[in-house]
Amino acid sequence: MRRVRSLTPRMVRITVGGDELADFPATGTDQNVMLYFYDDDVELPEPLTLEAARGMWSRVRPTMRSYTISGHDPAAGEIDFDFVLHDAGPASAWAAAAEPGDQLIFVGPSPNYTPDPDADWYLLAGDETAIPAIAATLRELPAGKRALVFVEVTDVTDEQPLPTAADAEVRWLHRGATAAGQSDVLVEAVRAAEFPDGQADAWIGTERSALVAVRQYLLGELGMPRANVRATTYWRHGEAGN
Repeated sequence: MRRVRSLTPRMVRITVGGDELADFPATGTDQNVMLYFYDDDVELPEPLTLEAARGMWSRVRPTMRSYTISGHDPAAGEIDFDFVLHDAGPASAWAAAAEPGDQLIFVGPSPNYTPDPDADWYLLAGDETAIPAIAATLRELPAGKRALVFVEVTDVTDEQPLPTAADAEVRWLHRGATAAGQSDVLVEAVRAAEFPDGQADAWIGTERSALVAVRQYLLGELGMPRANVRATTYWRHGEAGN
């Protein structure tokens, strides 16, 4: 790991790098890798390679979490990951204590969502855990394409720039003192929105119950085709997540 920097009071960007990442096949779209995390009392080999990690599986298996690639610099051999800092979860705990020189094992990438180029407009909806995926998608949308974006966060300090060439309207939704996973601001904002005409391509990434509610609204009440609504559960309220 090479660098750590704060993006907001509750999110950090961690940059990992090495010669082996020079030909990493990142495309710029929403891609995931699987990160490996070990308990503090596990004695790890040096160097900590993927082969070494797999060789330990007979006696110890890591906790694995899927994360979106936030940035890729092939010339520098670097990849960025953005971590939400919260009270529970192995990835968040690791990110909160991470320092340059720490090692991180991951496998991938694998594609998660690629925008449909034939869509007339795009709907992106999620909470702060989905910001890296939303940002990656917006970066890839071409100029002139319309996008309606809903992002639930705690407050204004969690808002970030989301650059895009598309005609994007980003609505930041503040849940305030309501705990993450217990707010309905994202669901209600999507339900209250007036959507453009034409074929939509929708993507949802958030806590499970909110995701189900938004997806049911789009499919059941609005009648969007199932193939046009893609959803990713990032975490579940009451369970240790990322």
